[in-house]
Amino acid sequence: MIGIYDIEVYNNKIHYYLTVKRNLTLVRGDSASGKTELVRLVGEYEANGSSSGITLKCDKRCTVLTNVDWEMRLVSLSQTIIFIDETASFLRTKSFAEHVKGSDNYFVIITRDDLDMLPYSVEEIYGLKNVSDSSKYKSYKKVYNEMYKLYNLSDINEIVNPDQVITEDTNAGHECYVEIYGDMCSAAGGKTKVYECIRTSDKKSILAIIDGAAFGSDIGKVMGYLAVSGKKCVLYAPESFEYLLLKANIIDVPQAILDETYNYADSQKFFSWEEYYTDYLVQNTKNTPFRYGKTRLNESYKSHRIIEKIKSVMPDQIISVEERSE
Repeated sequence: MIGIYDIEVYNNKIHYYLTVKRNLTLVRGDSASGKTELVRLVGEYEANGSSSGITLKCDKRCTVLTNVDWEMRLVSLSQTIIFIDETASFLRTKSFAEHVKGSDNYFVIITRDDLDMLPYSVEEIYGLKNVSDSSKYKSYKKVYNEMYKLYNLSDINEIVNPDQVITEDTNAGHECYVEIYGDMCSAAGGKTKVYECIRTSDKKSILAIIDGAAFGSDIGKVMGYLAVSGKKCVLYAPESFEYLLLKANIIDVPQAILDETYNYADSQKFFSWEEYYTDYLVQNTKNTPFRYGKTRLNESYKSHRIIEKIKSVMPDQIISVEERSE
């Protein structure tokens, strides 16, 4: 399934509107914020149609998946936007993650918990809030809408000279960031280890570079810690390292690939957009000097000209004064 879809659900008391554009969208909120009511309305409309007093507008079928025969139902669904409430016991299972991978459906999951087995984006975590105190209508607000802001500093535009740069992985991306930041760059060894590296760091200023397209299950823990720890840390969350390489125009890339990825990253083939960008880069650099492999960075990417192109698409505030003056 590909594409971006608006979903509008309402009755005479409450009104919901949301947009989905990836295989996984998470909706969070406290008790009484209306999360469960959203799922109830979708399910009741599917069961009873317009006679339910509910209106649902979407270009794709919307349904609710519950504990009852969930595997059998999920296998039978195609090109559908599937809503799941946090009461579903299968949400945190390996079996559910395996069913999501390779599915040509989109999933809207209502949960306050982190789902470690699913690679969802930091950009697709939403919260519910009232538009105004006098209105019962609901709207969606991104919980994490700025993923590379500087915490504990009043001005996020201030230039940061990190004492330590933590990269999510140890592979090609880390090699590139070493070219930019030198010996201050260290690898966490996976997204689940970023939090611990930040927590145990004794450095005054930290830059953590993460793959935003699949870091959703860990971002809450990291952000929560930074909010109370007093540490100076900037989180930089491009979709992925491969996305940066494509954005840097090292090879010719149609702008739509980057701006409208939802029209290209088929959920049945790609578990996350990170996988899509990697596949696109690999396929389009075969038999070229920039042949890409995720495990080890091709030396062609380490040339001064290419490193400068990569730096040019990174935010100014995470490039050190020394490097900016080169």
